[in-house]
Amino acid sequence: MTNPAPKTWTVGTLRYTRGQLIQVFVWLLLGDFVLHLMDNGVVPTLVPLQFQELSGSKTLYNLIAVTAVNLLYTVLVPIVSTWSDRTRTRIGRRRPFLLYTAPILALVLILLGFSVNIARWLQVQLPGWLGGYEVAAVAIVITSVLFVAFKLLDMFPQSVYYYLWPDVIPNELLGMFGALFRVFYAAGSLFFNYFLIQIAKTHPEEIYIGSAVMYLVAFLMLVWRVKEPEYPPPAPAETRSGSFFARAGAVAVQYFRDCFSHAFYWKYFLAMALFQCAYQPFIANLIFLGQDVLGRSEANLATYGKILVVKDFLWIAIYLGLVPVMAKVHPLRAGLFGYLLMLACATGAFFFIQGPWTFGVFTVLTFAAVAIYLGGTAAIGPKLLPLEKYGQFASAGAVVFRLSVALVGVLAGIVFDKLGTQYVYGWLAFFLAIGTVLMWMLYREWQRLGGDESFTPPLNHHAAAQGFEVIAKP
Repeated sequence: MTNPAPKTWTVGTLRYTRGQLIQVFVWLLLGDFVLHLMDNGVVPTLVPLQFQELSGSKTLYNLIAVTAVNLLYTVLVPIVSTWSDRTRTRIGRRRPFLLYTAPILALVLILLGFSVNIARWLQVQLPGWLGGYEVAAVAIVITSVLFVAFKLLDMFPQSVYYYLWPDVIPNELLGMFGALFRVFYAAGSLFFNYFLIQIAKTHPEEIYIGSAVMYLVAFLMLVWRVKEPEYPPPAPAETRSGSFFARAGAVAVQYFRDCFSHAFYWKYFLAMALFQCAYQPFIANLIFLGQDVLGRSEANLATYGKILVVKDFLWIAIYLGLVPVMAKVHPLRAGLFGYLLMLACATGAFFFIQGPWTFGVFTVLTFAAVAIYLGGTAAIGPKLLPLEKYGQFASAGAVVFRLSVALVGVLAGIVFDKLGTQYVYGWLAFFLAIGTVLMWMLYREWQRLGGDESFTPPLNHHAAAQGFEVIAKP
């Protein structure tokens, strides 16, 4: 009796044995760990502390960190995403964008830790231009410029990295991978909050350097070890005459016709955007609320870090628990459930936080609800958007949420400067309430379009890419 052939998995022209698939998971998840150590630990903690030390206002910080960055992403993410969809190189269509930006991003991240030193050096080198300004004023400008440059470069891993998933992960494993992705997401945040946050004020330069080196090594290894499938040629671009601006306008019109001509996608984009409108200003300003409730000493900052460490351990436990669950539950159902939990916790936090103990309890509970939402929806894009032009449609969603967050970013800074940071949780609850309604509308539309039994992403004729299904589905 012959032994059965070992199980294999396919995605496009790629075929994996169990060991090969595990290797792909390992390298993608290592990239995830360092990406979120950097983006959810180092930068959102150290940059606001730098602004605070330099006497920058919350309005200025939110204007740069929320509004300016999201406006930048609104313009550039669609360009990069569509460019990535149509790129064909020897190493694939996604990895070149990760490879070429990684060294520059790491350098800018290091420089961000030395903004005050750079300000002093520039004042010595350019006394006629900068000698009349305080070091703090020059340093705020340099910090702002370097932060925006970092976020510009960070746009590539924050978009193209996610587009790599459906290209190299078998479709039936995307939900499971998404939950594992969130485990490592939380692990990166845990590493920062457990080991680094207590020295954030005293050793920022070392933290910046270490995270930059880790990011560079992890993403170079990812590019080297994770292979992409062979892709068919992209759909031929339509030949257009006229001036450059006329041709660019025609391309933009086609882009918006492809991505925004069906109500289903509007509901999807807006449901995702409302979470970002709630969460980004919340997470950007939570440290200020923590300082108001706990105090501003280094010991109090360490206490804030311990609360986040509890949150991170809980996140890892939740995400691990979601790994088998998300193999059976559609991300849309998990997202609706997560929205309801987040709304309940944020509302409770707004009304019942009275001191350090209640701040810690409600912060941990709120983040637990966020973990259920994030873990449950990690693979919602590949499940609802057309894989033929996944980068393009994902970027359209990014346009909606980035523009939405950019518009509310200035408002958040004004609200928290004028009314106080006690409204951080009120802000979160308000936008989550709207998002819950939109998620329910999306769920009902998904059911109308076939639901579990027969849903296929609605796609007009112009958005179809002939032949892609041959290489995109297992």
